[in-house]
Amino acid sequence: MTLIDKRMRMLAFVAAALTVLACGPKDDEPGGGDKPRPTAACNLVESEPPHRHGKGVEAAVTAYCDPAPQAHVLTIWLEREGSDGKSFFQVGPEQRYTTVPPKNGQVFPVVYAGCVDGQWRVRARAEGSGPDGIPFKFALPLDESHIAIIKCS
Repeated sequence: MTLIDKRMRMLAFVAAALTVLACGPKDDEPGGGDKPRPTAACNLVESEPPHRHGKGVEAAVTAYCDPAPQAHVLTIWLEREGSDGKSFFQVGPEQRYTTVPPKNGQVFPVVYAGCVDGQWRVRARAEGSGPDGIPFKFALPLDESHIAIIKCS
């Protein structure tokens, strides 16, 4: 992924966040006025698609939160396409992070020490409780997880 692709993803996230803020309730609507409206505004973006890293495979996800939630658990794992050519299966352990991501984003890597030729993708899930204590849970959308062909030999 090029630097331009990374910047385009960051711009898309900022535009989406600004749209959410601009379209919030007005002063005369329920939830508007002086009432606090904290919400969990977190997002996941694939920042590094799967690629060879030494003798293994590595990928990374960038997480953003603004405002910061009370709790945030990010789980990342790698998947490889099965022999049927349709299904993906988890390879290696999940990597868990309990760090609350900053509003400008933080990169979280996942590494599998082995390498098997094939098509790989990264998956991620975030869960926790927002600033107002309301629980949230969401995953990196499948259509935003690029499939990479890895050759190990």
